[in-house]
Amino acid sequence: MDTEIGVLVVIGLLGYLLGAFPTAFLVVKHFAHKSILEWGTGNVGTLNTLRATSSRLLMLLTFLGDSFKGVLAMALGYVITNATGDDVSVGAATGGIMAVVGHNYSVFLLFKGGKGIATSLPVLAYLAPLLMPIWLVVFFVTVLFTRLLVLGQILGTVAVPIVTYLLFPDYSIVPVSILAALVFIRHAPRIRNILNRTEPKLYYKVDKPVGS
Repeated sequence: MDTEIGVLVVIGLLGYLLGAFPTAFLVVKHFAHKSILEWGTGNVGTLNTLRATSSRLLMLLTFLGDSFKGVLAMALGYVITNATGDDVSVGAATGGIMAVVGHNYSVFLLFKGGKGIATSLPVLAYLAPLLMPIWLVVFFVTVLFTRLLVLGQILGTVAVPIVTYLLFPDYSIVPVSILAALVFIRHAPRIRNILNRTEPKLYYKVDKPVGS
């Protein structure tokens, strides 16, 4: 048991460092010569890359980079636990979840980061593949009727553990719930904007930096 805990600690640390790689920050800095922290929402993620650069190509590059962090962290967890004879599913889940933590709270950006959507999607696909289309349906239906991207992200994320508990008892509710909580916590501050009806609709780009 002690060996297994030690292995998971190593996987968790490596997964965190992989997730903490600031893809959007570096993409925007290199190609647009801006700090993404000073544009749009200040979020280090896919949509804010579009807001800061108005480039769909750079947005796609950021999305792929952030998603790959989750894939790589899970693969690393799988390989390590396979080599040590421990549970490979636990190792992969630990690596993936910690990559989301690293993305959301990057040590390289003084614990600032993104909201975890791109990095968590491949992790969710591994933990509970049937929930991926459910998240996407809830997201797109919500955005279609409300035109609020953040509300779609919040409702899709909240739906995941609820649907897991009600319809897919074979899936482990604990890692799915942890993953959903990590994403929800980063989106929670925007709930006040939604309630106050101040949240911008289809907020893709801005003309001025944050605070100007």
